[in-house]
Amino acid sequence: MSRTSEPRISLYEFMPYGAPELMEVARRYMFRATMSGIGFMAALSAILFVVNLILARQQEAIPVVQMQVSDLAAPPPLSQDTPPPQVQVAPAAAPPAAAIPVPVPDAQAPEEQTIMSQEEIATSTPGVAETGEGQMVVAPPEDGLPAFGDYVYVEELPEPITRVNPVYPDLAREAGVDGTVNVQALVGKDGRVKDVRVVKSIPMLDDAAKSAVRQWVFKPALSNNKPVAVWVGVPVKFSLH
Repeated sequence: MSRTSEPRISLYEFMPYGAPELMEVARRYMFRATMSGIGFMAALSAILFVVNLILARQQEAIPVVQMQVSDLAAPPPLSQDTPPPQVQVAPAAAPPAAAIPVPVPDAQAPEEQTIMSQEEIATSTPGVAETGEGQMVVAPPEDGLPAFGDYVYVEELPEPITRVNPVYPDLAREAGVDGTVNVQALVGKDGRVKDVRVVKSIPMLDDAAKSAVRQWVFKPALSNNKPVAVWVGVPVKFSLH
């Protein structure tokens, strides 16, 4: 009988699925991984070498000064023997001396003067009035007329005795102009009107108002029972009705 050849059983038949393929490529992957690691380490070593070389050159560029201990100066002493600067103090001022009173002659008191009463002033004549112990000067009365706006002290104001009504201008009447014109009249010591001024004007009526007031006659103002010239206000009314 011929011997039948027994079938050969491969080892791969008992391995799990995919194991043979892995075993075939394992060596190749291992070789690649080893070469990659060697290359990485070589590159890292080269980088470190270059960095160390650059740092060494920078350190060489920095100048280094070497000094001997003998060249160093001695440190300053801890205790300062130098005295502090002196502060200049201003000399004290001399105390003020007490004031010494100086005798002066007694002031001469003015001589006694007698003041005239209102009655004496009223009855005295202009000029110099004699008194028992001397003389007293009495101001003469004002003969001039006061200027417009001057204040004159009076005890009694002028009172109109004769009034003259104004003539109404035809032009103003036709234009229908009416109203009150305020006039300031200077009444003299004789009661006559010496001057007039318009203080509230109505142009068409001013001249008629002044012409009428100039004809008025007053009882003069009195000051110390004497007539005086004084300005007085006179309203002049114009009415169409």
